[in-house]
Amino acid sequence: MKKYILDCAAVKTEGDFWDLYCKVVGPEGEEYFGRNLSAFWDAVSAGGPGWPGKCEIELINVRALTVELPLLFTGLRRIAEDLMAGVGVKILLPGVP
Repeated sequence: MKKYILDCAAVKTEGDFWDLYCKVVGPEGEEYFGRNLSAFWDAVSAGGPGWPGKCEIELINVRALTVELPLLFTGLRRIAEDLMAGVGVKILLPGVP
């Protein structure tokens, strides 16, 4: 299974995060990917635009996200927890098994 590591140390805006995701993962349908939490949920749970394929996505250096972008971080954490049922994508975040 592929593993992608998203180093979030330089992420200051939501746009930065989605740019990082697309740059590192190179997801299918990137040009149609909505670059928001709803679009990300559709991508990782149902194979919509932005689908990374079967993989693990690990977010590291997330401190800035928790401080600067708490709604984004909370949304990503919720998605990571919801994916534990197994759809071929696992998101690894600090505090999410």
